[in-house]
Amino acid sequence: MQSTRPTLLGARIPRIEDDRLLTGRARYVADVVLPGMVEAAFVRSELPHAEIDRVDVSAALEAGAHAAYGGPDLPVGPVPDLVPWVRPVQHFPLARDRVRYVGCPLAVVVADDRYLAEDAAELVEVDLRPLPVVDTAEAALADDAPLLYPEWGDNRLLSITPENPAVDAAFDRFRTISGTYTTHRYAAAPLEPRGVVAEYRDDRLTVWTSTQAAHLVRTMLADVLGLAERDVRVITPDVGGGFGQKNVIYPEEYLVPWLAMRLRRPVRWVEDRHEHLLASSHARDMSIELSAAVRDDGTIAALRGRVRADLGSGETFPGGYGPAVVAVSSLCGPYRIPHLCVAVEGVVTNKTPTNGYRGYGMPEGTFAIERLVDKIGRELGIDPLDLRRRMIIDPDDLPYETAAGARLDSGSHREAFERAVELGEQMLAEERERAGPGAHLGVGYATYIEGVAASAFPVTASRSGQDSADVRFDADGGVTVAVGISAMGQGAHTAVATLAAEALAIPIDQVRVVMGDTDTAPFGLGSFASRSVLVAGGAVAEAAEVLRRKGIRIAAHLLEAAPEDLELADGGFQVRGSPGSAVPWAQIARVALTRTFELPPGTAPGLDARASYEPPGIEHAPRPDGKMNASANYTNSTHAAVVEVDPGTGVVRVRRYAAVHDCGRVINPMTVAGQIHGGVAQGIGGVLHEQLPYEDGQPLATTFTDYVLPTSCEIPDITTEELCSPAPEIPFGIKGAGEAGIIGPPAAIARAVEHALEPLGVTGVDATPLTPPVVRRLIEEARS
Repeated sequence: MQSTRPTLLGARIPRIEDDRLLTGRARYVADVVLPGMVEAAFVRSELPHAEIDRVDVSAALEAGAHAAYGGPDLPVGPVPDLVPWVRPVQHFPLARDRVRYVGCPLAVVVADDRYLAEDAAELVEVDLRPLPVVDTAEAALADDAPLLYPEWGDNRLLSITPENPAVDAAFDRFRTISGTYTTHRYAAAPLEPRGVVAEYRDDRLTVWTSTQAAHLVRTMLADVLGLAERDVRVITPDVGGGFGQKNVIYPEEYLVPWLAMRLRRPVRWVEDRHEHLLASSHARDMSIELSAAVRDDGTIAALRGRVRADLGSGETFPGGYGPAVVAVSSLCGPYRIPHLCVAVEGVVTNKTPTNGYRGYGMPEGTFAIERLVDKIGRELGIDPLDLRRRMIIDPDDLPYETAAGARLDSGSHREAFERAVELGEQMLAEERERAGPGAHLGVGYATYIEGVAASAFPVTASRSGQDSADVRFDADGGVTVAVGISAMGQGAHTAVATLAAEALAIPIDQVRVVMGDTDTAPFGLGSFASRSVLVAGGAVAEAAEVLRRKGIRIAAHLLEAAPEDLELADGGFQVRGSPGSAVPWAQIARVALTRTFELPPGTAPGLDARASYEPPGIEHAPRPDGKMNASANYTNSTHAAVVEVDPGTGVVRVRRYAAVHDCGRVINPMTVAGQIHGGVAQGIGGVLHEQLPYEDGQPLATTFTDYVLPTSCEIPDITTEELCSPAPEIPFGIKGAGEAGIIGPPAAIARAVEHALEPLGVTGVDATPLTPPVVRRLIEEARS
């Protein structure tokens, strides 16, 4: 039903959550204080690989700790291995017989405060028998490599080796151009580390945790602790950034609740930054060997290769191999590449487990294909931009299915590309004029598609792609919307309120949004994969349709008019063409909730609706041919980066950046721009500054002294432009915008650095990070 009111979609509506967040009235896990609460501290392994001979907590107990447990003494676990297509890891919240990475929790101590708990934790005696270490995927795959899980026979958690005769035929016919493209290990580093508070009262467990998926935490807690889900309540307070790192169920999220049940008093644990860099999931650490069968005009007839991901110890749920699989689906980009056959290896090593981080394999896949396209252009003497123009999807190609199985039903792939190139060339010219002769300036581009609202089934074997919403009118005409997604700073409250107000034609300030509490929000899968507004919006739209149908029946009865003669107007319903004959939602709600004797005959009291929404077309498992459309829809974007490189120091500075982005119909331009800016900033940090190196299994960046984050000084002005290709099958035409900003920087900046250093003979910038020593080495190798 169309409304006569001007749309709220696309309006620059101030975020309704910002006042509370910016004035210090937000409530994070560390702010949860309960009567009688005690604090937990963990003893963590200092060895990357060892057998556990003894964990003695007696001295900690003698020093006054309320409780202390080592892994062998803890009757909790294992975490179930739910996914049958990967090898089981059988990990426990506290290690029992073996540790496989530095930071692995060995024991937990509880005392009156964190200081006493940490003092007592230092008294725990741990005897570890060192084992040989492997800390690279290549070393882990050697014939004589030490095995993390001896029962496997090798160190492969996952191995997918597809076959495609059409790919083989293309490589027999055409020229081959190949490369290896490596993305290093780094992490999300959100402003707020993890934290858990738990209380067991009246035979019910309540858990506050900094997570992106409250209902998933509830399910896993119930499973591991042996409780009914109805006896577990999970509350997600304000979350100071998640970025996928908080879409993982960690050991502490099982242990702190168990301790609360055991001690019959509230228990809290808040991670410090050293713990965070050791024990919260890492990301990326992927190498992609990629070959193209290339026609004479440079276009790609087929791709084949292998994605190899270093998964760390693999002890994580959901499985950390998901980004490697997603990287394969990203390799076709927005290009007409008819055939694809790429293997996947997920390898375990003695490092912190990896898992999702904003982009979830798409930055890695985009980096590989974009660098390979640039190499094809260089080897064939074709302008890489012209080569992209020959392959990029045109509007007439839509709907289009990529060789990986992604179904693109809309998009502005060529338009976004051409506009970004226009901006990039303009920015480069301006920077050259400003810098003067002799400056080493370059521009690089990255064009890609992003799958949004992806199925969670491949990494959980239990969750698909749906989400839910409750929409409830109060008697005064106000509306409460409860949704299953989570807020973590992305503006979810404002987006949901906007969509509800749009669907019901009411002012946005009459909408209250509830999320992040399994007792008050309907079942949902949480916030990840740029899914939040798409799935929540779909559920809100379906629930609102139920309310509109009921509302129009009540309004027609009150106006003594036929329902078909009414239309949705600003704040209620009116007789079509007669604004003076109208009934506001407030009056309809009063009748439905309090003056029920005025309802039309046969109409039940109440004005509320619940809907669950699963986007159409999502596939949760590959088809027989190996293709899979795992996402509800696909955004597209092209980025342009202008950099300046100092050949003497190797320092790379991003001078200008532009992103032309299409996420379907834009709900709030300010929010989308913020998402793009934040993603680009994280992408710049990942390419140029952040890294988590290891030496003999020992992490070398365990504080912010060593793990270098970009500041505002390293982030340039970012130009963003939005195109709009509404998703035809999704309510409101929306897609998603959460991850797109981070996908483009690795490829765009690498090409810009290569372009800037071409006069020095540098080619093949095919690995990150591009730190000053790496850049100097590239220059020295070119000179030699």
